[in-house]
Amino acid sequence: MKKVLLLSIFVFWFSFGIAQEHYKNFHFTTDDGLPSNTIYGITEDKAGNIILGTDNGLTFFDGNEFKTWNVKDGLINSYIVAVANDADGTIWFINYGGKLQKLQNNKIVNTTIFCDYYNQILSTKRSLFLYTTQVLNKSNGYTNIELFKQKGLKINADTLIKTKKMAAPALAQNGEDILFKDNYIFYKQHKIPLSKKVKLLHKVIFRKDNVCVLDEFNLFIVDFKGTILNTVKLPQPLSEKRFYKYDFVVDQQENCWLNIQGKGLFVLKNNQWISEQESLGLSTDENINFLFCDSKGRLWIGTNQKGLFCIPSSLIEAIYFKNRVNNFTSFATAFDKQALYVATNFSLYLYKNQQLSLLEKTELPFKIDNIDNNPIYYFPYYKMLTSDKNLESLPRLLGKQFIKKEGEKYFSLFGMSGIVIRQKKNLLYKDRYIENKIRVKEKIDKVIYYKKEYYFSNKQKINVRTFDDNFIYSKRELKFKIKGFIKDFTFIGDTMWIAANNVIYKAFNEKIIDSITRINGVELQNIKKIKLIGQDKYLCTSNGLFKISKAGNRVLNKFNFLPSNDVNNVALFQNSLFVATDDGLAKVNNEIITAKAVSPFLNVVFKGRRVSTIKIPTNDDNVDLLLEIQNFYSAKNKLVQYKTDNSSWAIANGNSISFPIQSYGNHSITIRVKDVNSDWTIKTITINRAFPFYLKWWFIGIMIVVLLGILYCIYQFQIARIKRKQQQEMAINNKIVELRQNALTALMNPHFLFNSLSSIQYFINSNQIQKSSDYLGKLARLARLFLMQASSSFITLEEEIIRLKLYIELEQLRFNNFEFQFHIDENIDISTTKIPNMIVQPFIENAILHGISHLREQDGIITLNIFLVDQLLTIEVIDNGFGIDNYILRKKNHISKGINIILERIEILQQSYPENVFCIIQESVFPNQDRKGHRVTIKVTILP
Repeated sequence: MKKVLLLSIFVFWFSFGIAQEHYKNFHFTTDDGLPSNTIYGITEDKAGNIILGTDNGLTFFDGNEFKTWNVKDGLINSYIVAVANDADGTIWFINYGGKLQKLQNNKIVNTTIFCDYYNQILSTKRSLFLYTTQVLNKSNGYTNIELFKQKGLKINADTLIKTKKMAAPALAQNGEDILFKDNYIFYKQHKIPLSKKVKLLHKVIFRKDNVCVLDEFNLFIVDFKGTILNTVKLPQPLSEKRFYKYDFVVDQQENCWLNIQGKGLFVLKNNQWISEQESLGLSTDENINFLFCDSKGRLWIGTNQKGLFCIPSSLIEAIYFKNRVNNFTSFATAFDKQALYVATNFSLYLYKNQQLSLLEKTELPFKIDNIDNNPIYYFPYYKMLTSDKNLESLPRLLGKQFIKKEGEKYFSLFGMSGIVIRQKKNLLYKDRYIENKIRVKEKIDKVIYYKKEYYFSNKQKINVRTFDDNFIYSKRELKFKIKGFIKDFTFIGDTMWIAANNVIYKAFNEKIIDSITRINGVELQNIKKIKLIGQDKYLCTSNGLFKISKAGNRVLNKFNFLPSNDVNNVALFQNSLFVATDDGLAKVNNEIITAKAVSPFLNVVFKGRRVSTIKIPTNDDNVDLLLEIQNFYSAKNKLVQYKTDNSSWAIANGNSISFPIQSYGNHSITIRVKDVNSDWTIKTITINRAFPFYLKWWFIGIMIVVLLGILYCIYQFQIARIKRKQQQEMAINNKIVELRQNALTALMNPHFLFNSLSSIQYFINSNQIQKSSDYLGKLARLARLFLMQASSSFITLEEEIIRLKLYIELEQLRFNNFEFQFHIDENIDISTTKIPNMIVQPFIENAILHGISHLREQDGIITLNIFLVDQLLTIEVIDNGFGIDNYILRKKNHISKGINIILERIEILQQSYPENVFCIIQESVFPNQDRKGHRVTIKVTILP
């Protein structure tokens, strides 16, 4: 009876004194989006998504959210008992009591293979094996069927395993076949003989330096020559209870994991199988259905009615004591550097040889720390701990912080604002209290010695003080002011770092030069402690541990590495970072923390399609986007931001973004996502909101053409109106000129008739009856022509020539002192060619009357030339008289009205017919002689 009692007390004490270690894990249930908490199979697709076979559909998990295919998507049955993937991306799965199906090119395809009772799938390069571990065939192998992939899933008729040493239907690793033939294992370049100790081969996994061979009863670790390095007995023979399945995997750190249904989940440590069932919160009678290690080394655990677990790495551990308060507070490295002291408020532990064990307990809170690389213990009261004799040599100080040491005297901060001196004499401690001379009620939290001065902090401000063995004196107060309560401060180099509520202030030469409120996008909350380890700065806060380093800042919290966000202290020991939290002690390999996390993978989905460009109709002014984010590191640590066009970054809530598009045309939205410890993944989507028809280029073009057409019509109308007005004015002016010309003719004809009649009288008086008769007949004909053509604006060239000849003949009879020469181009049709009426006669008259009529030599010559030049009718009237200049000198007051009228008419004709030519040129023929002569050139366009 006493032995039983003592054993019970020992077990009770042992359960309290030995810490339990478990790997950091993430737990997912239906509350997180799983369609069911029962998972039968797990695999991984080419994109890295985890695929789950549940009793409520085929589920895909990207680390962020679960998406499930069900009967409505093509499943024969939503009860999925096994899944497997091919190298080409095909996903194979078995429905309970149904057919084998596959998901290929995002479409579910049925096969003709009935699965019956098969609950496992193994895919090799050549074949697909359906089998069950619960039923053995005659050769003690798993009952199975082999399907040839290249033959359209043709069933291999020989389904029995020929060798009696192999239970599995086939062996494979990472898509590569492992062959077992003639008692040899073939894998890539390896050929390994199998030991006779292996009775029934279940699984083979190659590691970096050795091979794991799973037997019915043992796990054999063999080298590449087949030599057995180690033999570890299994917790239970694999076929002892055939109703239960088993799984065996090796993680990224090459730890061996074994799951046996009904027995539990085990990891191999120090050649012993350590149960991990309880660390997951599962009892031994709660089944784990499937164990899977993905391509990144993460361990996935599918359970029966308890959801999905993920162990990201065996290098991330949490240490805690069952049925105890696990509020860890401080650390101190042992003298020999081979152990780490760990403290809670009331217990002291020693971490050594990968185990945490209890050293002592107390009813009073205390702290530990290292001073000059030596561990020291602080006790706030005079009452001391009863401790292990091995710890009696360690300095134990009253108070809450060590300040300095002088010989055998230790100065430490004690009480509200005092200092206690502890001096050891003859193995006894003698304490003396130093009184604070500053008569202000305050609580001193921390003292720092820097450059021969002591800096005191009392939560509200920091000042410099000095002290001796009797009193504390004030020296000066720092100039800067801090908002909030000062929780901690320290010097890093020459810069003072001050933690006040949610801000880190940096002060240099007693001036604030910088502040920190966020690290890697995460806000600091309630900063408790600033700790310098090497060149790295650590901030212990209420929302995690923040590392500030030149190699890159890191955030550690309960979503990636820690058991709790409430961090009290941190220590680096044997390349592992120990983090003291309010809910356990975290132990994380420092290499994992230093390594930058892989950036999340991002896809943008719009209306069910992954897109890089989006087109929306005119009447849509809002865009809703769904984000597919693959992030297995810490889904709840992801940061998602977006901005449209040139706006500022905004924070996205969840995995969807909704934003307005107010203007038409092209826009862009840039989305970036990251894990708190990774770089950004950035994706820019182009969005085109269609213009309404009235803003489209073709409509605007039509409107411009219509407007230009209207303007052109208005312009043409105005031009036509102006032209009509001008034509009316020109017609009026032309009529006026014609009337003036007719009037001039009317004035001219009487004068001409008077002179002609005088000439006739002269011929009669001089008895020249024939001449008078001829003269009178020509005059009558000329008068008749004048009367007939007076009302015509244009006459033919033939009519003009006839009239001119009659006129010249009469003038020759009158003056008898000149000769008339007439030349006409043969190519001119004088009967159809029209010229303005009376355009030539005034110039011939002017040549006779003012050019040659006064010549005494009677050698006058008047020449009329009519010819074509560049399709222009050219008429020249040339005389060898005195010329126009000499005539003007003699007749200063004379104005030739007939010529002026003709010039006005030519101008009107040019305006009326702008496309035609009407011009008159007058010039001297012999400019260097007294008788300069005169030439009149008339150029007109031949009118039809």
